[in-house]
Amino acid sequence: MKYITEIIKYFTFITTGIVFLFIVLMLIDGDDIITLSTLIKIPCAALVTSVVTVIFDPSETKRNFMLSMLLHYLVLCIVMIGIGKLFGWISLDIHGILLMVISVAVIYAFTFAVTYITSKNDAEELNRALKNRKPRP
Repeated sequence: MKYITEIIKYFTFITTGIVFLFIVLMLIDGDDIITLSTLIKIPCAALVTSVVTVIFDPSETKRNFMLSMLLHYLVLCIVMIGIGKLFGWISLDIHGILLMVISVAVIYAFTFAVTYITSKNDAEELNRALKNRKPRP
């Protein structure tokens, strides 16, 4: 059950990050229409990357945290380059691959920040509850 909860959590954060990134890229490119197929592809990409995130979660490893984050990021880049090509989001040239690597970095940072903030708030709430708990007689 823990893994499903984690996948749902990351799915929500990653989907939000992808939507924000698409909005920024659309504003830069001057596009004002997002297609239905793109709206379907975004959660599909988010689901795949959420599963990858749960499998390669750097916080769940005993290895070096920074090395684990780098491995996780590289796997996400490889997966998203494949998905980007499959969905027609990028071309397999230096520009397309670089765009995807930067996009993954932006969404990675966004997801990391949101996860950190929500985890910190959850921990503070638990600490307050423990402090206010009445001891058993």
